[in-house]
Amino acid sequence: TEGRRVFISKPINHFPLDETATRTILMGGGIGITPMIAMAHRLDAIGADFVLHYSVKSRALAGYLDHLAQPPWSDRVTVHVSDEGTRADPARILSGYRDGWHVYTCGPDRFMKAVLDAAEKHGFPDQARHLEYFSVPDLPEYQNHPFTLRLARSDRDIPVAADESATDALARNGIAVDVKCSDGLCGVCKCGLVSGAIEHRDFVLSNAQRATSLILCQSRAARPGGIVEIDL
Repeated sequence: TEGRRVFISKPINHFPLDETATRTILMGGGIGITPMIAMAHRLDAIGADFVLHYSVKSRALAGYLDHLAQPPWSDRVTVHVSDEGTRADPARILSGYRDGWHVYTCGPDRFMKAVLDAAEKHGFPDQARHLEYFSVPDLPEYQNHPFTLRLARSDRDIPVAADESATDALARNGIAVDVKCSDGLCGVCKCGLVSGAIEHRDFVLSNAQRATSLILCQSRAARPGGIVEIDL
């Protein structure tokens, strides 16, 4: 429609591929196979060691089976079909961890949790465990409290009420921040963290990233009345 405003932004990759890995294990469940296929093509192009595991309930519901049989790396693909009795066993697939291995997973919540739990059990460090959500998972019963955003660059304090997000409070005070999903999934509103205890509610940042960053649309001060200093 003429005159309609459309949101655009630079591409933001919050599911990056570590091309220095000594071995990469790709595990896609259902539609979660799509990013794994792109990663597999890239890993093959750079001559990296990888395997791809595709989990589906039935072949009738599986997409990309023909596609996965065509590339030169098709011998690295294992298809797991639940109704054929070949359900994936993450504990077995991820056993034998060696330094430099990485695992990537995308799919239903329970599937990804099983993969990541097995990876952690077998010694994959936090920075070697990667996941991507397609939709917002079930959320805990969070309780919101008012807190203060302290803007490090402009030396301003912005109060955030219990019934609004940090991005809402910033917008109310005329401070432009890019926002897209408002669910903590896309990473568009990622901001540098200077100081303050945070209750991280996003699904984007790793534990290591949370030490220096936060997702403004969802995360809040960990305590009522807390002060969160950010790089704005």
